Amino acid sequence: MQNEFYETWNTLTQQTLENLKKLGEANLKLSEKLMREQIELTNQLVATTTASAQEVAGTKDVKQFATLQAELAQECGKKVLASSRTCADIVAEAGKVYGQLFENGVKTAADNAQKVQQKAQQKAA
Repeated sequence: MQNEFYETWNTLTQQTLENLKKLGEANLKLSEKLMREQIELTNQLVATTTASAQEVAGTKDVKQFATLQAELAQECGKKVLASSRTCADIVAEAGKVYGQLFENGVKTAADNAQKVQQKAQQKAA
């Protein structure tokens, strides 16, 4: 009985470690995707702001200055909104992966519990 217990415990430990490894890989992929998106957004905002700053530097009219600032804010807002949507898609995709990992973990635990129960019933009989 003890050997069976240790075998079951060993199997459960191995499966847990495999699931933790998969979780770590999923977290790493999520972090990489979000970081890439953040870098892309930053690059776009710097380019947009730089181009606008050059234009603003050449203006002397207050109304034109205000118009250019409003255009800059609108353009930056569009870029931030697009990036937010992309990030939401990335997180939703990661949620699916986490859901699958959870389902696999529950299924594995249920399978192991069933095996232990069957072995216990066989011993009792």
